[in-house]
Amino acid sequence: MTEQEKEFLTFEEAAEYIGIKRATLYNYVNELGIETHKFRLDRRSYLAIADVKHIKEIKEKPRLAGPDKPSEEAA
Repeated sequence: MTEQEKEFLTFEEAAEYIGIKRATLYNYVNELGIETHKFRLDRRSYLAIADVKHIKEIKEKPRLAGPDKPSEEAA
């Protein structure tokens, strides 16, 4: 099953898909406030594929991805 067919990816799969290290992925997840998912009888944490694609977009085109939350300076 490829990443395009899955709904959730492990942190290892997501890091490989984006082309970054797991530690960097954890930083993105924390900075962007992305929700992780856990499933019964499975110790691993997962990320929704839509969130993984969003992180990849931000990594590849940080200026075009747009802000996730309004900056306080603009207010």
